[in-house]
Amino acid sequence: MRKFEFKKTYEEVDIAGKVYRIEFNDDKLREYQEKFLSFQADVDEYVKIDETKLTKEEQWDHFEKGKQLARNVIDTLFGEGSFDELYEKGGRSIENMYDLIWYLAEIVKERSGRNREEKRQQYVKRKNHVNGK
Repeated sequence: MRKFEFKKTYEEVDIAGKVYRIEFNDDKLREYQEKFLSFQADVDEYVKIDETKLTKEEQWDHFEKGKQLARNVIDTLFGEGSFDELYEKGGRSIENMYDLIWYLAEIVKERSGRNREEKRQQYVKRKNHVNGK
């Protein structure tokens, strides 16, 4: 008897000693891609602001906005409240959180690219088999 096994639709990542799970079903993958594109655009706008020209209150608001950008991505990937836990583990450093986000973005990019390439390979293989090549 032949047996078919589905590939796992998630990846586990160890972050500061705790294993977090990133789901990679089609809906989640699309959501992550949209979230990372939006995050990149928001960060591009965020870094254009000259903080030296802001008042103390505006500087604080700007910092909080940067923190909220990170929160949106982390909570999307790992669930509501994950940002707070990881922010503490990261030494309450927004720089650490942004480094984590870029690391996770690479995993999502790698996974989505691998899925597309596998599907393309399967299509070509089937097409060649049907055509007798």
